[in-house]
Amino acid sequence: MNNFLKQSLTGFWKRALDDSRFEEIIGHDDIKQIFVKAIYSKRPVHLLLIGPPGSAKTMFLTEIMRHYKAAYFVVGSNTTKAGLLNQLFERRPRFLLIDELEKMSVTDQTSLLHLMETGIISETKINKTRQLKLTSWVFATANSYEKIVQPLLSRFAILEIPEYTFGEFSEIAVTRLRKEHVDKSIAKVIAGKVWNELSSRDIRDVIKVGRLAGSSEEVSFVVNILKKRIPE
Repeated sequence: MNNFLKQSLTGFWKRALDDSRFEEIIGHDDIKQIFVKAIYSKRPVHLLLIGPPGSAKTMFLTEIMRHYKAAYFVVGSNTTKAGLLNQLFERRPRFLLIDELEKMSVTDQTSLLHLMETGIISETKINKTRQLKLTSWVFATANSYEKIVQPLLSRFAILEIPEYTFGEFSEIAVTRLRKEHVDKSIAKVIAGKVWNELSSRDIRDVIKVGRLAGSSEEVSFVVNILKKRIPE
């Protein structure tokens, strides 16, 4: 964490950040602080994380879901199957967490827009109307702005999350592979080969190699096999 953030993140906000349990996420301290401020704000603040795969976007949502009972997590591509409105009426979440917002249907995006604009959700079917006043914070992720309707996009405070540096990537790999019972020295080898030989910045590739390889020699074997499957 840089000196500015160390100085500004004092008192209430320091305690709030500790309580929010974002320690599972390496780096991105400025974004952590914004999330803490949003979570503790008296009125809804809606945040959208934009960034490439493997940049820990989804982890922000899953950490909130893990530590706040009033949070509800949905995947944008799956909302139509269950019906976003049905889920809102049934769950009534304080924190609505949406992964891959750009994959949500236009119909569900429109329903989400009404929620964020007015705090009211309503549905009219044959001879039946239901309406609910709902105060909800919407935290979402997306790989890009494409397919997100502009009125909805304008309701978010947009945070662009950068790719990790190699040092950060290696630290994440060691931390994550420790949970897979992978030795630290092997984890560092995996991080280096995934970054340099597979040209991947996705921690999920680190986990794949970690589960397939039990030694440094096996890491090289697995990575060489995976390299052959990468299209030119």
